[in-house]
Amino acid sequence: MKKNYLFYVKARPLSLLGLCLLCSSPLLAKRLASTPHDLRVGQQQVSGAVKNDKGEPLAGATITVKGTAVQSSTNAKGIFSIKAKPGDLLVINYQGYLAQEVTVGSGNVSVTMVSNTEALEEVVIVGYGKQKKGNLTGAVAAVNSEQLKNISPSNLSNTLAGRAAGVNVTNTSGMAGASSSLRIRGASVEPLYVIDGVVRDKAAFDALEANEVDQMSFLKDAGTAAVYGTRAGNGVVLVTTKKGTSQAPVFNVQSNYSFSSPTQTLLANLTTATDELTYQNRVSQFRWEQGSKSTPWEAPNGQLEFDYFKDKNYNANDVIWRNPFSHRQSIAVNGGGDKITYYALLSYRKENGSYKSLEHEKFNLRSNISAKISDAFTMDFNISANQTNSNRFFWPFSTSANDDDFDVSDFYRVTFNWPKMYPFYLSADGTPSNTPTAYPVQTPMGSWQAWNVIDQVIGDRYIDRKVRQVNPIMTLNLKLDKLVEGLSTKLVGSYVAEDYLRKRYMSFQKNYTFTSLDPDGNRFIPAPPSEDRVNIFTFSQAQPFMDYNPQRKWQYQVDWFLNYNRKFGKHSVDGLVVYEQFKSGTTNITSRAENPVIPLDQMYIYPTDRNMRSTDAFELVDSRRGVIGRANYNYGDKYMAEFSFRYDGSPLFPNDKRWGFFPSMSLGWRMSDENFFSALKNTVNDLKLRASYGSSGNFVDIDGYPISPFSFMEKYSSVITARTGTKTAVPGYIFGDTYYTGLTYLDNPTMNLTWTKSTSYNIGLDFGFANNKLTGSLDGFIRKETDILGARGIKVPDNYGRALAPENYAARSFRGGEVSLNWNDKIGAVSYGLNANMGYAKDRWDIFDEEPSYAVGGREHFRSKVGRPENRIIGLEAAGLVRSQAEAEALKEKGFKTYGRDPYPGMILYKDIRGQNYSDQPDGIIDDNDMQLLSENNTPRINYGFGLNASWKGFYVSALFQGVLAYDRVISNQEGPGMRQHGDTFRPYYPIWTADVWTPETPGAQYPRPVGYNWQEAGAASSTFWIRNGAYMRLRDLNISYTLPQSIMERIKMKSVNVFLNGTNLFVFSPMKEFHDPEQKMYDSYPVMKTVTLGLDVKF
Repeated sequence: MKKNYLFYVKARPLSLLGLCLLCSSPLLAKRLASTPHDLRVGQQQVSGAVKNDKGEPLAGATITVKGTAVQSSTNAKGIFSIKAKPGDLLVINYQGYLAQEVTVGSGNVSVTMVSNTEALEEVVIVGYGKQKKGNLTGAVAAVNSEQLKNISPSNLSNTLAGRAAGVNVTNTSGMAGASSSLRIRGASVEPLYVIDGVVRDKAAFDALEANEVDQMSFLKDAGTAAVYGTRAGNGVVLVTTKKGTSQAPVFNVQSNYSFSSPTQTLLANLTTATDELTYQNRVSQFRWEQGSKSTPWEAPNGQLEFDYFKDKNYNANDVIWRNPFSHRQSIAVNGGGDKITYYALLSYRKENGSYKSLEHEKFNLRSNISAKISDAFTMDFNISANQTNSNRFFWPFSTSANDDDFDVSDFYRVTFNWPKMYPFYLSADGTPSNTPTAYPVQTPMGSWQAWNVIDQVIGDRYIDRKVRQVNPIMTLNLKLDKLVEGLSTKLVGSYVAEDYLRKRYMSFQKNYTFTSLDPDGNRFIPAPPSEDRVNIFTFSQAQPFMDYNPQRKWQYQVDWFLNYNRKFGKHSVDGLVVYEQFKSGTTNITSRAENPVIPLDQMYIYPTDRNMRSTDAFELVDSRRGVIGRANYNYGDKYMAEFSFRYDGSPLFPNDKRWGFFPSMSLGWRMSDENFFSALKNTVNDLKLRASYGSSGNFVDIDGYPISPFSFMEKYSSVITARTGTKTAVPGYIFGDTYYTGLTYLDNPTMNLTWTKSTSYNIGLDFGFANNKLTGSLDGFIRKETDILGARGIKVPDNYGRALAPENYAARSFRGGEVSLNWNDKIGAVSYGLNANMGYAKDRWDIFDEEPSYAVGGREHFRSKVGRPENRIIGLEAAGLVRSQAEAEALKEKGFKTYGRDPYPGMILYKDIRGQNYSDQPDGIIDDNDMQLLSENNTPRINYGFGLNASWKGFYVSALFQGVLAYDRVISNQEGPGMRQHGDTFRPYYPIWTADVWTPETPGAQYPRPVGYNWQEAGAASSTFWIRNGAYMRLRDLNISYTLPQSIMERIKMKSVNVFLNGTNLFVFSPMKEFHDPEQKMYDSYPVMKTVTLGLDVKF
């Protein structure tokens, strides 16, 4: 019996993928759309012209012979030619105009398209539907996807800064594959992401290509976000992807190449070997001054050493750094007929990161097919798939427990604090080598013996990570007008499969201890390497190892819609009811092997002894169920009202708290349509007042972490997992000859666990002036969160064994406002536009358990959160530097001390404001009693963006500036606020300690004296000395493009050819540039990049 190979079990995955790609084919779509009428008799060539209502030709209008797949389009002069026979109906489509039907006669066809006001008015996506922007009653911001298509970032979120009021996007790292943080209206956690109606995570959003996005909206108030219930408390980001258009197939090929470099000079390039010699001398002199001074001070480095390093400088970046380069290639096709339309995209992006073993690549596939089965029944099939591959060196001291945050800042600071006085490699005879050899040098670090930083990057240690996602969505649409006019139903089914695989390989590093050839002379000249002086650096690991971490995630979502949409004269009524069911699961496995026979990254090389191998696994399951409803009423676009609700259920909570009801309502009044407004109508074309109220929720605790499953039940574990991801095994016990793993209670259960509730109030004004050339909106909002889960301040005896259960008690509120303005006009042949937006938001804790001394009137009230925002700056107030020895002696005579130490010239002098136990009387001692509240603006309160665009005869220019205001920052290191002096007597560690620092020769310098100690008065404290204005304004995006004239297109048989040049982060104005890019997390964070992209966009 012959097998049906299409559905043969072993071939099914490939067959289904092939079927999806086949369905994306224009040829198949054309065949599916065809009918027996394609076998035509008596055809003739019919010519015609298409113009707009002003008599201007419309180029690119689509002409279709109705009921067939025969199509044509107009040229630059609006003229077309198509095969048809007398009596056929020609259907003419052009975006922004009503479709026209014309019967073929004996002569030429002339068509005048009529502007469709409704089509020209922007339609934005909202929860579970779309609405005309002019009729919105809630706070929604939309981003034009056309503005993003020429930008080539690693992740979609990196393109959004400054484009929407109230949406704060911060690009904190320039590492290959790194994402940006996105917050709406001052929220402390990420919003909810919904792609094509399906709830997804931030990774899925970032994986989208800008070229596949059709529309993007930000739901900022609960009036619009309440339909997403428990997950919408921090706002919602909605994305719809592109669909096919009824037209002849149009292929779009895009290719671009990007070149990146740091926005500021790399810290490793700010110092030289001679700077380090100078630092050693200065610290040595300070240590001598602090000692007994029994012998004269002698500088450790003299002219001999300085002369030696005149032409020598060992910089790690010279060997391992490269400015990132990336390229992106994509092809898309869009087309269809009356019955079937299709859109398909395939793209590939590759990035060579800033270190030589740092690479990132991304594959994207999308196919959207829409089929008209009958006048009443249509279906949509949308499948998307993407895979991201990240490869980099293994740095076991990463700031992330799972190495997935793209933050290797600890390694980055190794590259700049590594001594420049010692070579990284030697030849066999001891000659320093500028290229890797068989003799990597173990650099001496004073009393601490280090490793070889170059070998860390180009050696054989690595992390290889692959993430793959597939998401098919099927939608069935059925009109029920025959039952009830305006009634329809829709069924949407979605499945998401995600595979994650991380492989880590760690080998120990063999290096040769640096030995001076002439210890009594120039100690920096190396002796030949010797096998007798070899060090094996373990990177704080017990054994060399490799491990695998495969993870599989899945989720399904089913939505059943019942829609009603009807007009009665000027009255419009529409509503929907949705039943939604969602379930997801995760299976996570880790497998580790240690101590291989030889250093090789294959599992069979490792011993099978159970002491050298280990495996762990866990599973998670989550589910949601909800009923959503919405009703809209509109009277002549003048009076608008909307009511919505969501009834949500989640197994995160006990049975009696499992369901939550989240309603919202909003009203709109277009005052400009009232009779009393007629006298102003010519000036004020549109004026609409709107107001909304709504409630939503979330399930994060007081620190922004998600609530763990079964937190309302008693739980036990053999492993204690910290929130950072670090795992600690519970001590076990021996019973007989067998060792048994220990168990421990986890956190006390919260028996009355419930939702965090978010209530939002919003009032807004939309306006249009000067024939709607100037449009904009104003919004003000208040959002209150209550019942936030958190630990109480009640103390229990230590012998109780664990903390009390957290409770839903805390409350927090957010207040702010937004403004957006747009101006669009034309001067002669030049069309131009200006836009600006600004958002202000400030949070405040209203209820929060604290120490009694934090209360109003208490000794430590300055530490209180209540009535203040989450992010504040607490520290010491600096009075400047102690400029002279005389000033230091005068303070010493008064008994003045800083954290128990005597004053010295060049130290930071702090103000003494309190005595012991926070008494109001100064005591001449600087310590934590002198701490105070320095700023409540440790988060940007104001975010803004403004831009311009202009087009003329195929040329197009656009620029977007973005920035923040009302932002105070403390210059910080990974260890905390302030600048530390980690280098001891050996090296400056941070370049600032070789800059304008205090010395006896430069008493008027800007920064404290180098002392080699992490003392508060030496800089290692949060204080006003290090506070800077964090405001900035940067040119976020600059785009210049040229589209070849239509006459040339016709000759080369192309629809359009566009050449573009794009720049991101090209320059920035900010006081923070004294230390680092204003978007960097801290001084020693991985740098932010600026990028220039050259690209070509071709349609045919």
